[in-house]
Amino acid sequence: GGHLPLPKIPGAPVPTGRKIPPAWLESGVVKAAMTWDEMAAQIGVPAAELAETARRFNELARKGHDDDFNRGDSVYDNYYGDPTLPNPNLYPLGDPPYYAFRIVLGDLGTSGGLRTDEHARVLRADDTVVPGLYAVGNTSAPVMGRSYAGAGATIGPAMTFGYVAAKHVAAQVANRAANTHRR
Repeated sequence: GGHLPLPKIPGAPVPTGRKIPPAWLESGVVKAAMTWDEMAAQIGVPAAELAETARRFNELARKGHDDDFNRGDSVYDNYYGDPTLPNPNLYPLGDPPYYAFRIVLGDLGTSGGLRTDEHARVLRADDTVVPGLYAVGNTSAPVMGRSYAGAGATIGPAMTFGYVAAKHVAAQVANRAANTHRR
């Protein structure tokens, strides 16, 4: 039972009028099959589980709610979806051919990072500053918390806090230089 691991899930239908480039199929990057059993053999998963996963996905797509992964529950998800569907992010898997390709997990880097203060200085767990250490962009905790506002949304905060950090470093250097000359 259960769902297949992410790298084994077949893709959605190819939109009408579009074709999978033959080179992708010939290279084996994309697999094509006329049945779920045939696809299961090509991607190395149990046929019964693949067929059940497809059946369950179609059931949820028609119902309009993804009870398993909550796809389509956020405004961001729905913005890029198809508003004519019960759930803009789910489209039932239709008639063959079916296509599959390996999905390699990655880290976008916008939901974690080092905590910083208003000068972009890195903070320890006790909220004290780590002297000389600054973090901006995807190395720092996002100003948006656990939300993801969309593609490019991290660029503005990265530039802003990069500027803030640079101004703070410059002020620290100027203060040290002024104190050195006073001695």
